[in-house]
Amino acid sequence: MALPVREPVHVRQARQQTGVLAREAGLAEREVERVAVAATELAGNLVKYAVDGLLVAVGRLGAFDLIATDRGPGLRHVEDSMRDGYSTSGTLGIGLGGVRRMADEFDILSRYGEGTVVLARWLVGPRPRLGVRPGVAMFTALGETVCGDSWVVAERDGITTIAVSDGLGHGPEAAIASAAATAHVTADPTTSPSELIAAMDADGTARRGATVAVAQFHPARSSMLFCGVGNTTVRLFSPQGDHETLVSVPGIVGRRQRRGKRVQPLTRPWSEGSWLIMHTDGVSERWGDAELAGAFDRDPATVAGWLLGRHVRRRDDACVLVAAGGAGP
Repeated sequence: MALPVREPVHVRQARQQTGVLAREAGLAEREVERVAVAATELAGNLVKYAVDGLLVAVGRLGAFDLIATDRGPGLRHVEDSMRDGYSTSGTLGIGLGGVRRMADEFDILSRYGEGTVVLARWLVGPRPRLGVRPGVAMFTALGETVCGDSWVVAERDGITTIAVSDGLGHGPEAAIASAAATAHVTADPTTSPSELIAAMDADGTARRGATVAVAQFHPARSSMLFCGVGNTTVRLFSPQGDHETLVSVPGIVGRRQRRGKRVQPLTRPWSEGSWLIMHTDGVSERWGDAELAGAFDRDPATVAGWLLGRHVRRRDDACVLVAAGGAGP
């Protein structure tokens, strides 16, 4: 769910929709109520203070994330905003400090004059063992009921594979094509990225094709493999802060598309200080390193929410998947 929040009615919708999604994610009723209260507070703040606010809810294995993100005006004093009763509008809610207490994990990134992203996370069941720390934020094109983009994080035998997929067009058929592509990663995350893409090419279950980007992490070898097809943006950041754009080959994968291996995967170093950012073309690629200054000490989901909130093209589906080096949930 990614709900644009501009009016008071959106606050009620945020409470209702996040409650439903939290229940579907497996949270107990007491935690569902906490999610709903936090969503009400975060959405209310977006209405009162934000520019182009979005409330994003993402359920994934082991966690349920609630992300509030906007394009401004930002917080002048972040720590002050954590105090109970703090308000710049004269109204009192539970405040960000209350949201932080209700969530299992909490993170905030704000830049005065630029925007704010708040992450509240609830843990669901045992935490999966992964070779990376993932974070994701998504947006469904305005007027659509399902997102045509999808993502996956899967692990087996110490190997973690992640992927983003953008089904052609919008709506249910795009969602089916996108899910068909990522299902191959779920089925066997140890298969090499080039072989996974070959399997997606040969898959005739969807009417439409998709663009995809697949990254596979081998922590024992301190390396990462990458393959991509289509116009997905992928940037790899080293522990020193410099980055490389990983280029995909042109085309799409899926039914009636080219079959067989397209390209051998790229191999790059990967360590605890590395970061990988992948997003579909529903997010503008015109963001620079300066926007992420200081962000790499935050949760990967916070970084994903920051990029989505500032650069989403609201006429299109969008997915941002961020992976940071080091084991995570």
